[in-house]
Amino acid sequence: MHEQHKNSQRVAVIGAGVIGVTTAYHLARQGFQVLVLDEADVPAAMCSHANAGIIAVGHASSWAGPAAPRQMVRAFLGKEPSVMVSRFMDPDLWRWGLSFLRNCRAAAHRKHSDAMALLSRHGRSALQDLEREAGLIFDQAHDGVYYLYTCPTQFAARLQGDFGGDTGFTALDAPTLMQMDPALQTFDGRLQGGLISNVDSKGDCQKFTTSLANWLSDQGNVTFHFGCKVTGYDIRGATVHAVLTDTGRYACDHVVIAAGTATPKLTASFGVRPLIYPVKGYSATYPILDASHIPDRPFIDETSLLAVTRLGDRLRVTAIAEFAGHDKTITADRVAYLDRYVARYFSGAVDVAQAEHWAGLRPTTPSGRPYLGRLRKTANVWLNAGHGQLGWTMAVGAGEVLAAMIAGKPNSGAQVSETARWLTIP
Repeated sequence: MHEQHKNSQRVAVIGAGVIGVTTAYHLARQGFQVLVLDEADVPAAMCSHANAGIIAVGHASSWAGPAAPRQMVRAFLGKEPSVMVSRFMDPDLWRWGLSFLRNCRAAAHRKHSDAMALLSRHGRSALQDLEREAGLIFDQAHDGVYYLYTCPTQFAARLQGDFGGDTGFTALDAPTLMQMDPALQTFDGRLQGGLISNVDSKGDCQKFTTSLANWLSDQGNVTFHFGCKVTGYDIRGATVHAVLTDTGRYACDHVVIAAGTATPKLTASFGVRPLIYPVKGYSATYPILDASHIPDRPFIDETSLLAVTRLGDRLRVTAIAEFAGHDKTITADRVAYLDRYVARYFSGAVDVAQAEHWAGLRPTTPSGRPYLGRLRKTANVWLNAGHGQLGWTMAVGAGEVLAAMIAGKPNSGAQVSETARWLTIP
């Protein structure tokens, strides 16, 4: 690891998902001594474990937009299969939802989407730099993603939007797509056309995070402490001197909270409640039986709102945004929706009977932008949380931005972070 400078300061990072581990990597590059604390027994045990596997720069836009209120009404009425509300009387959902609606204005949508795209592009570039330095293998590829449409009016509407030029998108009709990738012939008769992106990548987030944690441990200036539940902080004045856990006290000069949906609970001691809501997503992972019938690139079915990614000898399919509080139950009818899709389009190509089903909670802010900065009333407590469905996409870039903040270096935090009265963005 090429350190920019050395110092004796210790940083405690709470969270060993992809956000926490990539933050630890960049802090170590800045010369800090880093300790990573996580309640789980292994890295990437929560939202990083079985996500879509797509570094989706092409999907880096705010969900809060002019069309979103109608979609949410349909979700409340049970008429939106990709968005579900299972816990209507959750006060945190209503608090989050009111802020979400305020962000649905066209101007706010453009502002937030631009910030998300900037951080996502930086995240993909920084990921490839890290990948080269550490020599990590995580079923990765950087040759883009298909965005497919089976609804003609939806595809026609997309063609009226931005693509071509320097956007990284090329529009193609269905015959051209199927000629380019014969495995897409599974959609013959339904596929209307799509876009091919050169700005997206793929990779197994859990494999990446675990491999990076092992590599960092070998480098010597990052230590990991698993099975370690944070119970409080040793606070004197405006400064945290140690993180307190059920396995001991960890002295530190800075604290980074990168704990996804657990972040609001971990900031409660400081009187701060970040607007981060757990939006549940589902995935299914299938053994591949016939790789010749699996598309070369990942694809996003924009009509059915599913993502499909080949990761080595497995096919990962993800879908659904469910508002169910902190419930991580794998609901049978939700994963059956994934199984039916795979049985319809990939029958015989994967082993549906051996599916591994999973549900994870995406830490989502109303605007879609993560919180990157320091708690205003503290001297040394920092946040890197709230990346929503783009955590894998933004992770390496967000870690670099936050590490630069802590080191007092120039950074793009003011351009990409969500803002709040309680947050300082150096």
